[in-house]
Amino acid sequence: MPAKVPNPRKQFQFTIIIPGLNPFLAQEVKLPDVDFDVQEHGDTNFQVKTAGQVKYGTLQVSKIQPATGLDVFMENWARRIQNTLTGGGELPSQYKEQAIVEEFSSDGITVIQRHIYSGVWPSKLNGKDLSRKGSENTIHSIEFCIDEIL
Repeated sequence: MPAKVPNPRKQFQFTIIIPGLNPFLAQEVKLPDVDFDVQEHGDTNFQVKTAGQVKYGTLQVSKIQPATGLDVFMENWARRIQNTLTGGGELPSQYKEQAIVEEFSSDGITVIQRHIYSGVWPSKLNGKDLSRKGSENTIHSIEFCIDEIL
């Protein structure tokens, strides 16, 4: 009897919740990688490996920039982290936020998995590409550092 393949998840069935970000502008989200340091210890004639610290990669979001209206929440958030005009920034407890990525089932409503990240702040605002030879949407890419996956 052949194996029955369940319905696969679709990439486009997601939403992202970050304060100030319109979730419908987010076109792509790459969830962070999780790495563990490997520590080696000697035990007679072989090495034993144990886990060390956990390291989280960045949460990456690519979003459309709307043609009308102001969309400067990222720039304002970046100024809260480090403001070159004042020579400083806010305390981490004031600029770190929480981010949630939800994956939906095929009905587009039921949440089948929720990824919650704490201590989120933008660590890199990637420049956008402008070209007179293209008709693609203008995309703004942002990388967020995270402290922990909840």
